[in-house]
Amino acid sequence: MRLALAWLVVACGGAREPATYPSGADKDDGAGVLARQSMQLALGGDEPAPDRARDPEPDDYGGASYGGWAMPQWTFSTPNRMPRYTVVAGASGTLEGVVTWTGALPSKLASACGPIDNPTLHVGADRGVGDVVVYIDKVAAARPLPYYGRPASVGGVIAKRGCALVPAVQPVTPLPGSLAVYGDAGAARVRIAPPGEAARMYELEAGGVVRVEAKAGVTRVDGEDGKLVAAWAIGIDSPSYAITDDRGRFHIEELVPGTYDVTIWQAPVATSSGAGTFAYGTPIIVHRTVKIDARHATRLDVGLR
Repeated sequence: MRLALAWLVVACGGAREPATYPSGADKDDGAGVLARQSMQLALGGDEPAPDRARDPEPDDYGGASYGGWAMPQWTFSTPNRMPRYTVVAGASGTLEGVVTWTGALPSKLASACGPIDNPTLHVGADRGVGDVVVYIDKVAAARPLPYYGRPASVGGVIAKRGCALVPAVQPVTPLPGSLAVYGDAGAARVRIAPPGEAARMYELEAGGVVRVEAKAGVTRVDGEDGKLVAAWAIGIDSPSYAITDDRGRFHIEELVPGTYDVTIWQAPVATSSGAGTFAYGTPIIVHRTVKIDARHATRLDVGLR
């Protein structure tokens, strides 16, 4: 016997089902299309046992990517590894600033999902650029990382949202780490290119997940057919990083006084290239050398185009 679970809302003396939205949409609160198709509970009973040889994942939304997946060894083989830098607690140096866009404002992209806002370039009303990764990759001494059995990790999650993979860019730290790509209501074939390696293709089932190891450097993820806006993950082994807010502001604290090479990394800007596919330029990468003083915050403002 299989029971389909449904959310009910009581209003005006009666019951009605709430509106549903595509998985990953801004209004998807867990009762969206993906959730509704996932919410099935098998309790057994008189129904004949499934033939696993012919259908390994009968009626399982998400497919074998969930049911057949085992935790890779590299995600927990060194849970208590020591950082590759000298740990200094209580450092008082701070780096802050604003990243702005000086070029033409991004236009909507033509996609198989219709016109969409450019997922790779987020420019606010005051020209501040959101979702830019600012980081110090090479540190000899830095703040301690929180440990809860293993170092608290940041990043490593990409979601398919219609015709885009989001977020467009993110840091993944500490390493070794993992990168998971989650599907929505539509299946896709994704291409993952780790740093310095050939790209590999993966089947991303509807509601499914693909997991790979996140390595030092930049990993690119996109659709095999070119109809998914790509995403990039930057594997770093440093606790000194930030992601700009929607006004382009960033703030990195607990820095040990000294001189550092700061990297500002903006994802390649996507453009429509016809038939629902996308083209990209090169990533916008800016390097700045800054001197961190323990007595006052160091300011770094950068304009991109």
